[in-house]
Amino acid sequence: MRRSIAALAVAALAALAGTAGCGGGEPAQQAARPDEPAPIEVTNCGAKYRFDSPPKRIVASSTIATEIVLALGARDRLVGAVAPGELLPEAAAAFKGVNIIAESAFPPPSKETVFAANPDFVVSGYPDDFGPKALGDRARLRQEGVNSYLLSGNCPDHKATVEDSYTDIRELGRLLGAPAKAEELVAKLSAEVDAVKPVGGTPTVFDYASGMEKAATAGSNGLLDDLIRRAGGKNVFPEVTSYSQISWEELVKRDPDAIVVEDQAFEPAAKAIAFLTSYEPIKNVTAVKEKRFIVIPVNDTQPGLRSGRALRTLVAGLAR
Repeated sequence: MRRSIAALAVAALAALAGTAGCGGGEPAQQAARPDEPAPIEVTNCGAKYRFDSPPKRIVASSTIATEIVLALGARDRLVGAVAPGELLPEAAAAFKGVNIIAESAFPPPSKETVFAANPDFVVSGYPDDFGPKALGDRARLRQEGVNSYLLSGNCPDHKATVEDSYTDIRELGRLLGAPAKAEELVAKLSAEVDAVKPVGGTPTVFDYASGMEKAATAGSNGLLDDLIRRAGGKNVFPEVTSYSQISWEELVKRDPDAIVVEDQAFEPAAKAIAFLTSYEPIKNVTAVKEKRFIVIPVNDTQPGLRSGRALRTLVAGLAR
């Protein structure tokens, strides 16, 4: 009987030890790494991207992307920027000392140029950055250890709205470990947007994005179309969805009340307006006769932090 009791006691102790070994080992391992971040998954341009840890080495591909990264407080992780251009005043001071890997976003920098900064994350403002002559396929980049995010207002075949920028700020805030700062930025931007009151009368608007033989326009899928609508205007080429050329003859037929002139490096607004006012075939277009040109920096027409400023410019121009 004593052998049986002793055997039972040994078995019970062994079972207890086994339970502690199996059940206690894993929690002990987890407790050793309490600060390890959980993977984050985001949906961007219709595809899912997994981030096993917050990005540590960021390349921002354009002015608009750079401004968001800086506003989210990730300056210490920004290892390279492309075409910083004229940054918003609040971003300019923080940008000092950042490595500029390419002065121009068009054409986009090569994969070799971007990879020279040894990034683990690229925030892009333009889909061309993931073309065959630039960074290439995003899934392939992920396999090579470089994750990416494209500002969703510029996702291919997507109809952009201001709300896309709110989504981008929140998602990037989540990825960079700054969700509270992201909410603060969204609140500020949405307040600026909502404070702008549209003009009455629905004036018609043409977006002139360069061109002499033919005029180029950004297309109604672009954010500028949403901004024009919010300002109280109407795009005269709603059927042209992506960046395209239109004929001057068709512009004359549609006779816009105002022309938005995108101010950009390769065709400054002053040069564009000088051409438009001297080009004989369009001299009777209402916007040209009345010199109703609304100059907007090209970056203000893009997704990001500038939509409030762009709306104020549009409303002021349409109200003249």
